[in-house]
Amino acid sequence: MIGTAEVKSRAQEILKPLAEGLKSLGITPNLLTVAGFIFSLVSSFFICIGSLIGGAFFFALSGLCDMLDGIVARTTNSTTKFGAFLDSFLDRYADFFPLSAIAFLAFKEQDSLLLAFSLLSLMGSFATSYARARAESLGADCKAALLERPERFLLILLALLTGYLNFFIGVLAVFSNVTAVQRLICAFKRLK
Repeated sequence: MIGTAEVKSRAQEILKPLAEGLKSLGITPNLLTVAGFIFSLVSSFFICIGSLIGGAFFFALSGLCDMLDGIVARTTNSTTKFGAFLDSFLDRYADFFPLSAIAFLAFKEQDSLLLAFSLLSLMGSFATSYARARAESLGADCKAALLERPERFLLILLALLTGYLNFFIGVLAVFSNVTAVQRLICAFKRLK
């Protein structure tokens, strides 16, 4: 089975020429990070008005920028601590807006189940990220998880592309919270 680290490594190799081209055009990793955040906002607007394909298009652009910012930084030796912080900081907003837009759409369409799934997905996504960051701040490495950000991204994208919001957001709701609990257990074992 291919792990997330191996996928990231392969993606970096494939996208290295593109990353170098972007850098030669003056496009910085931080600019890509901000662009990804803006695309996430635009995606949310389209989701709110019920245009799932429009939402999926801009959500995919957001994900592409999120992937490229780190690759550009690493392949061009332009990583900075602030860049890493900015990426993590804006990732939380990029996680929030599409899921909150799906929750808004569910509310508008009076779909209580989808609204619950959206809110549970938000909670699980934020708890997963927080658990890792807090554990690391206390000296414990709790990165291993069932559903990390790339998998959460893929589930939301599939939901938007297929229109099966209840199914994919339901899967996200369950497994993002399972992942948060995994990290809680990891922290308990390593910090007690």
